[in-house]
Amino acid sequence: MRTNWMKTAVLLLGMSLSGTALLAQATAAPETTAQNATQRPQLSAEQKEQLGEMRANARDQAAIIRNDQSLTAEQKRAKLKALRASTREQMKSVLTPDQQKSFAARREARKSHMDAKLGLTADQKSKMKELRASTHQQRQAVLTNSALSNEQKQAQLAQIRQTSKAQLATILTPDQLAQLKQMRMGSRHHEHAQM
Repeated sequence: MRTNWMKTAVLLLGMSLSGTALLAQATAAPETTAQNATQRPQLSAEQKEQLGEMRANARDQAAIIRNDQSLTAEQKRAKLKALRASTREQMKSVLTPDQQKSFAARREARKSHMDAKLGLTADQKSKMKELRASTHQQRQAVLTNSALSNEQKQAQLAQIRQTSKAQLATILTPDQLAQLKQMRMGSRHHEHAQM
């Protein structure tokens, strides 16, 4: 009889402690989620490089698919859907689940004008607009060139990106370039200063 009483007491104590722990987790979860949403995910240099390459390749492949005149609209949709799924899976293999959640939250939070953040002058805004238009025009010329293979198109698109980066460096001041890089990639020093 005494053994049953002790078993019951231990069981009740265990249940109350686990219930308290679950309640504490449930009430702490929203705060933790809110904090994680505003913090930049900690990526290794290797992760940053891999993700940058994945994005650039996916963007180029998507542009090639969209401009492939031999594909029907339905075939383009199917290929783009497959490309998105493939890229998403590749990115998932590089990111942890917490990093994936953090990226999604930050993407939603980042909706403001870049020129205001960078403090661009009217001349810089004009030059950047011209650079974007020129880059777009060059990309379209490559994408619509049916004489090029997809591999050649990707190589030329990569060259256009590099040239565009170099031209951007002549438009922005070193401080603005640094700020732009910080906005795009995040800065651990900036985060630590805020904490």
